[in-house]
Amino acid sequence: MSIRLSDCPSEGNPPRPADAGIPGRERDSSGLLSARSAAILGASFLISLITGVLAYLTLGRSSADLAGAILAAGTAFAGAVRLLMAIIT
Repeated sequence: MSIRLSDCPSEGNPPRPADAGIPGRERDSSGLLSARSAAILGASFLISLITGVLAYLTLGRSSADLAGAILAAGTAFAGAVRLLMAIIT
């Protein structure tokens, strides 16, 4: 596989300025996540952890029950992220 580099802007897309980003959004260089996103992910992780522990204690203590508790925790995490984003946004 080879990559073709071209100096001529007529071949392909025209060059963009280095500071061009998503229109209408300011670039935030203070961190990886905003405070709102960090709160949503943190609360979702806490909800999924509680769900997984309760599912494990309810189902039993075998390896199959551990797998079911992990699946329940993952499902709870995904649902909590969507719910909290809908509530907070």
